[in-house]
Amino acid sequence: MIINGGSRCNARFFAKHLTNAEENELVTLCEIRHLAARNVADALHEMEVVALGTYAKNFFYHVNINPQEHEELTPQQWEIAVDRLEKNLHLVGHARFVVEHRKKGRTHRHVIWSRIAIPRMCAVAMTDDYAQHQATARELEREFGLEHVPSVLGPEKQPGKRPSRRAKSWETFRGHKTGIDPRAMKRHITLLYQNSDSGEAFAKALKSYGYQLAKGDRRDFCIVDTVGQVHSLARRIEGVDAGTLAASLSDVDTSRLPTIAAARRLTWD
Repeated sequence: MIINGGSRCNARFFAKHLTNAEENELVTLCEIRHLAARNVADALHEMEVVALGTYAKNFFYHVNINPQEHEELTPQQWEIAVDRLEKNLHLVGHARFVVEHRKKGRTHRHVIWSRIAIPRMCAVAMTDDYAQHQATARELEREFGLEHVPSVLGPEKQPGKRPSRRAKSWETFRGHKTGIDPRAMKRHITLLYQNSDSGEAFAKALKSYGYQLAKGDRRDFCIVDTVGQVHSLARRIEGVDAGTLAASLSDVDTSRLPTIAAARRLTWD
């Protein structure tokens, strides 16, 4: 089981994403709790109105609970999973709603909680949320007899068995808008990397397909795609760590690489 998510504020986008019946075979609003609203858009709006009385920008917390493709949870197991995660994230009793998506025979659920603790009118801090996602997933796997997914943090971390890094939620959402799927992009760039015998050859291969290698603000290498969006190069190559990537691109003269702003201009030109 994989659980991921984070604090968010873009209610309009999530209202559209969560109710998207074009990309999903089935969209079901499973639950709304502690809200007067009866649909997703109104529920998010109601949470936002409550948050106006606080200093919180990211007023709701979104989580995606994903069993493996071959695994199906019962309604009772889904309820246990959501309640367990709520407890571990210190959001017990907060307003929430749950949406189920079914696509290509696979089911996952989205849970949205208001971060605002009404009695104190402040947002709950989410400082250890990633660790709680992982810990909850391992608990539920053991309890439900599900396939174990390797951990990447804490005492259960398994060296050498780190799962492939998934595109971040905002990268996937951005891909919906631009038409550039980060997963397809990763497969393509990995292939270009594997078929290049030097860093310079790799840079030329990227350019031939409309990608511009650039010097990042916080990292050595970034890619600007064909519509001017920026990607971490390391996140777009499968099975290569940062050290190996740096060594394989050691022949690339970073002083001659364009900045992100300059690369965007090159892409648009």
